[in-house]
Amino acid sequence: MELGGGSNNRRRDKAITGSVLCFCGLPAKISQAWTDKNPGRRFYGCERYKWFDEEEAFGWQKEALIEARNQIRKKDKIIAELKVTISELRSDLVKKEEAEEDIINSFLKL
Repeated sequence: MELGGGSNNRRRDKAITGSVLCFCGLPAKISQAWTDKNPGRRFYGCERYKWFDEEEAFGWQKEALIEARNQIRKKDKIIAELKVTISELRSDLVKKEEAEEDIINSFLKL
């Protein structure tokens, strides 16, 4: 993360006291990226943090988000199917109630 305003100040203050933690929970230190994409960018990371390739470092998070998105889509599809089933069952129930009422009325006319 870049040093500077806002919530980053809290992290910087904690870094001074030595209590900043990496996203994985290990103690973090300030590192500096020298990639083409982020030359000179400062950030916090633990000894396991792969600062040289952010795509690789956060790949597990991207995979987790994609998996969660797919699960949500699957569950949304199931919910939509269940709503259709409920609608059909309600319609069938109304038809059966109407048929039952017709039978009772016919019997009463006798």
